[in-house]
Parts: sequence; structure tokens; C-alpha cells
Amino acid sequence: KVGPLFLDSATHIARLNERKLALTPKEFSLLALLMRNASLVLSLDTILEQVWGYDYFGSSKTVSVYVRKLRAKLGRSAHLIQNVRGVGYKLEVGKN
Repeated sequence: KVGPLFLDSATHIARLNERKLALTPKEFSLLALLMRNASLVLSLDTILEQVWGYDYFGSSKTVSVYVRKLRAKLGRSAHLIQNVRGVGYKLEVGKN
């Protein structure tokens, strides 16, 4: 649990407050990574390696696409996922 977000890896359940989030496996993995590293800036390369694997040869734009999808599902709480220009992303639960 981080702020209003709850994640259970064993049951693959994600909740925002009490609302269940319907996440794809990659969205779930991305959110889990951001939650495990709350308030820390993760580079695009780190996110690609941790979520897509070391052998993934796609573009770093993949991360941006998935962050956009995840933000859409977070609705009014989309601001929790912050872009750190030129570096990557972080989950910042101290912001409203």
C-alpha cells in the first residue's frame, strides 16, 4: 500500500482507494515498480529493464504509452505518476 494505492501481487489486484483497477499485466507491473520505489525517480531504461526485460528492444516511448494508459485508469489521481523531464518517472504520493 502506498498512499491511496493498494496492490496485491499474489491475487493480481490493484485498488485506488476502494475502487478496483482493471490493469493489464504490464500496467500492473509498471504500477508495482513505481510503488516499490515511491518518491524515487526511475529512468526510462530502468523501467524498460524491470517491466519489459533486459532483452526488450523496443523504444523508450513504450514507457510513455503505458504511463498514459495507467494515468487514464487512475483518473483524478493521475497526478501521482509524475514525469521527471529528461530522466523518467516517479510515483509521488505526497502531492494532491
